[in-house]
Amino acid sequence: MKWYEQKYVNHRDWILDQMGLLGMESAELVIVLLIDFMNQNHIEITMDALKEKTGIQEEELNRVISALCAKKYLDIKASARAVVFDLSGLFETDVARVENILDRSLIDTFETEFGRTLSQNEMQKISDWNKVTDKRLIIAALREASAYQHLNLGYIEKILSDWKQKKITADSVGSEKK
Repeated sequence: MKWYEQKYVNHRDWILDQMGLLGMESAELVIVLLIDFMNQNHIEITMDALKEKTGIQEEELNRVISALCAKKYLDIKASARAVVFDLSGLFETDVARVENILDRSLIDTFETEFGRTLSQNEMQKISDWNKVTDKRLIIAALREASAYQHLNLGYIEKILSDWKQKKITADSVGSEKK
């Protein structure tokens, strides 16, 4: 399963967080967010529905959809039952690789250390940390918590906060955390 297909990944949060790097104009952003919302809620997507919900005129809407397809953010597929608006290309851009997106190995590391499957809230919390913190530092904090037998996210968050305050990095965690 790809990172963006995980239940704990909030597509719209990711899109808004990455909008500067994605290089979308405001009309493109609105359309992408609406398509993602409609896909997630199993609402049939039609040009009329997009036009009605956004107030964008048909000519402009066609231009925006074409631009999104040209950027490979959107793929429109016709099947026997319906037209499918697929945003997978948006999440598979180079932005995803550059921005240190949460990979399954980080979740697996936590689950192994905790000895159980993580809850959706725990996975979301780890995903949030991964957006702003070096993965190696997160794992170091997990190891620190494990060493003191305090395997809970609150304790790990406190460790990360303390290290941030002390300006401890993943490269210096072994020598400076004391």
